[in-house]
Amino acid sequence: MSLQQKYTWKAFLAEHPELKEKAIKRTSDEGKKAFEAAYKKHIKAYLAKRAETIGYQQKRAQKERDLLNAQVKELNKAKKLPLAKLCQQKLGKKDAWLARLAKQTEKVKTLQKAF
Repeated sequence: MSLQQKYTWKAFLAEHPELKEKAIKRTSDEGKKAFEAAYKKHIKAYLAKRAETIGYQQKRAQKERDLLNAQVKELNKAKKLPLAKLCQQKLGKKDAWLARLAKQTEKVKTLQKAF
């Protein structure tokens, strides 16, 4: 979902009923200024929350990856290679997850710079 769909004129009017009572249109000068200011405020808060969530997920994924890595090392020492191979597949999934989260982090940082 694009950022423009995260905050609409309808949501803006719900937050600012005084403008709804005045029947201000979105295309008027006053409506444009008020909506853009509220939009920027809303998007900044949304992106900050998103960055926080991604950070939490990265910590969680890294912790799970470290546990799996230790498990793989133990299985290799014990010569349990079929089990080690299964754990390595899970480890690869965690690596892919971390890579996706890194991409998301970069995207959020880029969007935060734009606002």
